[in-house]
Amino acid sequence: MKLHYFHGRGPLRELVLTRRDRRVELHIKNVGDEIWALVAMSGSDEHQPEHHRCQGPYHSAGQAEAALRGVAGALLGQSYEAQPGEHAVWSVAAQRLARTIRKDRDANAGDYEFDPDQHEPIG
Repeated sequence: MKLHYFHGRGPLRELVLTRRDRRVELHIKNVGDEIWALVAMSGSDEHQPEHHRCQGPYHSAGQAEAALRGVAGALLGQSYEAQPGEHAVWSVAAQRLARTIRKDRDANAGDYEFDPDQHEPIG
């Protein structure tokens, strides 16, 4: 099995890959407080995205970019071709999807301390 890694000029915040009439867009989006998300969307070249996946949160843009390059490399191994000069058309949808990571992160934020006096012993 041959491993691929997309080597392009950086920094890389979005990348379009195509294979026949299929399009994949990879986006790195800031979701606040130096938290970054990788959003991948795919679909027909002439329509809205049919599938999406969000990864993160990443604690630096560099971490998110490394994830983007890894995903791009895997797609190159599946006969997708990078189109670095092509405009990403699903950027607004990517930002909306990235916000779900921020909402999930905010929902899990809190100060969790165990206080043994608040709980009865098991037994």
